[in-house]
Amino acid sequence: MSSSEVSLQQSFNLAPPDKMVGRLSLFREEKKSEDFPIPSFLASPLGSRVATIIDAHSSKIHDDSFLKIIRQLEFWHTQNTLDDEQFLALAERLVQIATWRENAHESLGEKKFTVPKVRFGRTEVQMPIITCGGMRIQETWIPDTIPLLKPNKSKVVKSSSQQNLKDVILNCLKVGLNHFETARFYGSSEVQFVDALAQLVEDKTIKRSDFIFQTKLFPMEKKADFVKQWDATWSNVHRLEYIDLFSFHCVSQDDQIDNLLNESDEGIYQFALDLQKEGRIKHIGFSTHGSAETIMRMINSNKFSYVNIHKHYFGDYHAAGTPDTHGGQGNGAAVKRALELDMGVFQISPFDKGGKLYRPSTTVAAAVGPELSPIAFAALHAWKTQGMHTVSVGFARASDLDEVIESARLYADDTGKTDALLKAAESRLDEIAVDKLGKEWYEKGLLNVPSFYTESSDGMAIGHMLWLHNCLTAYGMYEFAKDRYGMLEGPSAKWKKGKSYEENRKKCFNPGNPGRSYDPTVDLTHALKDHCNPELAKKKLAECHEWLNKDAKFTDEERALKGWSQAYNLTTWGEYPGEIISVSNVLLGRMGLRDIGGPTEHAAQETQQMRGLVKRLSSAGTA
Repeated sequence: MSSSEVSLQQSFNLAPPDKMVGRLSLFREEKKSEDFPIPSFLASPLGSRVATIIDAHSSKIHDDSFLKIIRQLEFWHTQNTLDDEQFLALAERLVQIATWRENAHESLGEKKFTVPKVRFGRTEVQMPIITCGGMRIQETWIPDTIPLLKPNKSKVVKSSSQQNLKDVILNCLKVGLNHFETARFYGSSEVQFVDALAQLVEDKTIKRSDFIFQTKLFPMEKKADFVKQWDATWSNVHRLEYIDLFSFHCVSQDDQIDNLLNESDEGIYQFALDLQKEGRIKHIGFSTHGSAETIMRMINSNKFSYVNIHKHYFGDYHAAGTPDTHGGQGNGAAVKRALELDMGVFQISPFDKGGKLYRPSTTVAAAVGPELSPIAFAALHAWKTQGMHTVSVGFARASDLDEVIESARLYADDTGKTDALLKAAESRLDEIAVDKLGKEWYEKGLLNVPSFYTESSDGMAIGHMLWLHNCLTAYGMYEFAKDRYGMLEGPSAKWKKGKSYEENRKKCFNPGNPGRSYDPTVDLTHALKDHCNPELAKKKLAECHEWLNKDAKFTDEERALKGWSQAYNLTTWGEYPGEIISVSNVLLGRMGLRDIGGPTEHAAQETQQMRGLVKRLSSAGTA
């Protein structure tokens, strides 16, 4: 371990990885173990050879990563599509991916791998192609603006979630990933990131210029409210001296945009310019969950140096199926325009909102193939096909970087192998979609559909729902589609028939989640008058609701028959604030009445058993 890495480790009072593993092992031995099924690949004739490959590097593989290896190998073994040599090569690849943390300790000088950096548009910031996103790692979702319930800052920064966050930061810095992104909206995240980073600077372990800090604030209608929000942020962030990338958060609606682009001296954009002149912020950008046309309007204003945007291989979140002002749909045209204007382009949530790829469907995992993970595929598609500068990893634990580090290594490869792998995977996925959807629907099914911001839609996210139907029909992405549809059901529950579209929109939509779910009482004939096949679109919308509404349930066997199975789950334990942002999770967790997230005894016992199996099989194979 280099002296700088030792210093980083000591600054956070973290035990060296081998010592941490040892302490956990002692703890686990005191617990009563439960039995876990023996993976079929370990019970196969190939088992001892695979075990030997894993065991040779076992001491360098952290527990979370160890379980992920086992789960992925089990999936591919049950697929029965790889011969022995291909399966052994897969085991070697997964092991090499999982050892990046310990290899970062040992690799020195020019041979040490660091995340590549690129110019982030007109900001001139040298941006790592991977960003550490702070939406899933904090102690709580409750912001510090709510009396009585707001988290105690001094307790939050001493919590187990803070130790986990420090571990993530430490591991990111080791590989040159030095962009940390958070927001006022992310509960205690902003406070926790600032405290961890400021501690490193104050201890002189790193310099302030060694990292890029980004936070985001909602564009409040009234300047006084925005200033109050800024003051709350600055009360934390002043310890970092300045904000590198300041964002207006969730700019998605026309009234927000009207207010933000107001050039009045009393406007909030002018306030941000004043902060920039004072040196408290360096660059001004925005993030968005809006429709394609509202996003294009913001980009074309040319007032912002960068954008945080959804543009993914599998679809563009709320912008999917909304007109892009250029005859297409989604955010492809917006990304292209942003690049033309020399804006930095940051990809939001590629592995969650871009397809829940840490729990990929069987169809997606099999189509991407054994030489790439779906996560690595998504990152490479963003960098190489879309030309985006950085992809955000919504960290919950350090092992979330495993597959993304693999993609960064592939990005840096100049032999042509990566381009060939990516194009082949894109081609296979394209062919599946054409086969399952039909060529005409594949090409035109999401075109000429009004957005949820158009009155003829009655607020329904028509394009969004047709996109989810595509994801399910073509790729079997059931869990992803179910989650996304559920986000549309909340606004529908509040929608009142006796009120106008505009009244309902203002009451029911929020900028982070515009649009509502299917309403069979609404006649969509006018809304779909320009669609290539209105009747088929109506049928698909009804099916989308039938399959994905909150009361619809399918057994694992029923999902398998429909082609909706999950390949594997790379989530080894739940994130600290909870995966689902619900009132009960937030409030009960805050009051200590519900254990929301963090490492579990169940995962520890499973890992212990799997390590024991691998060790015994490896020893038997080499005896």
